[in-house]
Amino acid sequence: MRKGILAALAAVLTGCASLGAAVPLPHQGFASAVLAAGPDTVCVLPDSPATFTTILAAINAARSEVDVEMYEFGRGDIRDALIADHQRGVRVTVIDDPTVSVTAQTRDQLRAAGVTVVDYPVRPMMIDHVKLMIVDGQVAVIGGINWGAQSSSNHDFDVELHGPAVSNLLDVFQRDLATAGETQDVPSPVADGGVHVLSTLPRDEIRPVAVSLIDAARKSIDLDLYVLTDATIVNALERAYARGVQIRLLLDPSQRPSDQPAAELSGAGIDVRLYRSSGELLHAKVLVTDSENVLFGSANWSLGGFERNHEIDVEIPSNPAAASAFLSQMNSDWAASG
Repeated sequence: MRKGILAALAAVLTGCASLGAAVPLPHQGFASAVLAAGPDTVCVLPDSPATFTTILAAINAARSEVDVEMYEFGRGDIRDALIADHQRGVRVTVIDDPTVSVTAQTRDQLRAAGVTVVDYPVRPMMIDHVKLMIVDGQVAVIGGINWGAQSSSNHDFDVELHGPAVSNLLDVFQRDLATAGETQDVPSPVADGGVHVLSTLPRDEIRPVAVSLIDAARKSIDLDLYVLTDATIVNALERAYARGVQIRLLLDPSQRPSDQPAAELSGAGIDVRLYRSSGELLHAKVLVTDSENVLFGSANWSLGGFERNHEIDVEIPSNPAAASAFLSQMNSDWAASG
């Protein structure tokens, strides 16, 4: 009986395995298998408890170092896993946003256990909104999912990455340590045609890519957004619709600043829906164009998200398989919100 159960489990495992894991990890919902993206490999991790299983497995498998940059950090299981890593000799470094109360509590608990935690130097009207983990410099989990108590129930996405994109994410992490006053040598990014790492500080990299993808779209634009208030994006969507591109825009109903842009886009003929929630948030920030190009990450599509906050997004261009992995959940959310 036990052999039969194990065989059945093995048959449904996906190929998305964290570094050091002896077997691929099981994923629920719409999680994808490993996908090629140029020199990188990508596994799409929609929100679910299984995503945190992946995160914990990567932490537990760490051999030398774990680097974390997190906006909301309230999960005790991840805190304890990082402390356990530190106690067995793994170098653990965390960058936090000290303005988030639950994150500040976790920071104090980590520091009390000897873990290095660095406060990002946030200024008025900005936050360090990044959600990033890098293990042993070889595997990264990046996206929009916070490590909060309710984060697994919100609709959002992370990806697990292997390849040169991880080096470029580590460059951003080291630059953020330097910004926070730590002595760091920050190398130059490496060329990577499969996964593009974009950030908002010190450069404005995310909004120009979003506008470029919208302007280049030929057939379709699919958007799942927590908030949309940026006028540049609204104008780009109106231009795309005017040239015949089919657009679907799904917004979180709790974010009332999106109401006016949503009304303007709907009035122009664009198909706009509000996510039908059962208490959870549509926390995603995802753009898919022509069912082959993906842009997603931590940045809200607002003035603050694009210009003031520290954010990291990932672009996966010309990759229908990756786009399909995102669209599986996006299509389900769209249909359920009709």
